[in-house]
Amino acid sequence: MAQQKMMGGITEAKEVTEEVQDLVDQVKAEVESAAGTTFDTFKATHYSTQVVSGVNYFVKVDVGNDKFIHVRIYKHFQGNVTYSGFQDDKTKDDPITYF
Repeated sequence: MAQQKMMGGITEAKEVTEEVQDLVDQVKAEVESAAGTTFDTFKATHYSTQVVSGVNYFVKVDVGNDKFIHVRIYKHFQGNVTYSGFQDDKTKDDPITYF
């Protein structure tokens, strides 16, 4: 059964797709700048979405050494991708929530 996207709601976490990893790769430098560090590992593992006037992606990213961050990325319906923020000190088991 296809999952319906509802305006404003955040979906349940899903396994990362190649498209989502590509979005994460596009904003890596901005995340590193905001975090004040560089990441040798930057592998998306799960994500949730929120439909607005585009799509917000909330992505769990493995940054190595059993550390994770959550990254928020906005993709406009016309394709523009924007870094929106991140949360650090996350674990593999922390749920992805709106931020």
